[in-house]
Amino acid sequence: MRKLVIAGLLSAIGATAGAQTNVTTYGAVDMYLGYGKSSDTFKQWRLNEGGHVASQLGFRGTEDLGGGLKANFQIEMGIATDTGLGNLPGPNLAFTRQSWVGLSGNWGSLQFGRQYTPIFRTTWRVDPFGVNSVFSPVGLWAQTDGQTGLLPWAARADNAILYTSPGGSPVSGSLMFAPGEASTLSSSSGNYLGGSLNYSSGPLFVSYGFQQRKSGTGAAPVASPSTSTSHALAASYETQTFRVGGSFGMQDSNLAGVESATIINIHGQYNLTPTRAILATYAIRNVSKSDRDQNALLLGYHHDLSRRTMLYARAQFLKNKGNASVSLGGVTVAPNSGNDSSLFGVGMLHRF
Repeated sequence: MRKLVIAGLLSAIGATAGAQTNVTTYGAVDMYLGYGKSSDTFKQWRLNEGGHVASQLGFRGTEDLGGGLKANFQIEMGIATDTGLGNLPGPNLAFTRQSWVGLSGNWGSLQFGRQYTPIFRTTWRVDPFGVNSVFSPVGLWAQTDGQTGLLPWAARADNAILYTSPGGSPVSGSLMFAPGEASTLSSSSGNYLGGSLNYSSGPLFVSYGFQQRKSGTGAAPVASPSTSTSHALAASYETQTFRVGGSFGMQDSNLAGVESATIINIHGQYNLTPTRAILATYAIRNVSKSDRDQNALLLGYHHDLSRRTMLYARAQFLKNKGNASVSLGGVTVAPNSGNDSSLFGVGMLHRF
């Protein structure tokens, strides 16, 4: 039944694409073989997807409405290519990566639906590993160890309204609001507010992003939502030979007893040839008034076989301090153990 539904969906979209040449089908298939270890009791071989780019299938399109006004859409599903199921929470093969529709013109653009947040784009732009969910120390942004009650930065937001300023200028900005859709207790439960301010000229990119998240959800509202706040400042400088950059951020909550945390990422990439490159990221997460901190190092190698196909290798190391139990890349760390972890992998990516 699932195959028939998917076939029908692709057939319908294909017919639309034939009638409107501005509809594009795209995607990526990424698989890696990895070995992870966090203690003498956790040692795991895995064949999994998304070692560099999450495997996905998407459709996007634009219709010219005249007078410079355009209608736009994008829907994108994640695929766990090792099993064929979806790789994000929700119904299998639902469009949980992105699903939005919007308008654009010389005034900028407005988009409505599930989409990437401004603070995610701030950190993603400077990370040579693309804030990958498996191999990227930038994943320390998603940690709450030592900050119980904090809502960390969100890569995507549901029910989101995003305004982005028009292109063509070195300076750009965006603003996003996403209602939690609560109707009882506090109506602000689950609300999201975020934005960014960017400068891009030649090889230089600088960006500031922020977000505020309210606790609770539409399904489970709370009477007095707490507020978690994240700030990020990121920059990169890129030439044909090398790329350097980094980000500095802070996350805290107005809940009593929750201390703030600072997160630092330092990135580098050196292109050995037009088809081969070495990459590295070093990250530090420091929780104020706590010894539950982390350091992480990721080393990578890329070999492009073509414009669409790449082989890669990864070596990731995480050090937990105190009794912290942060995990990266899906490597299990026992609670309050202070155990370190490592993850190694080799993989292949094909884009289409």
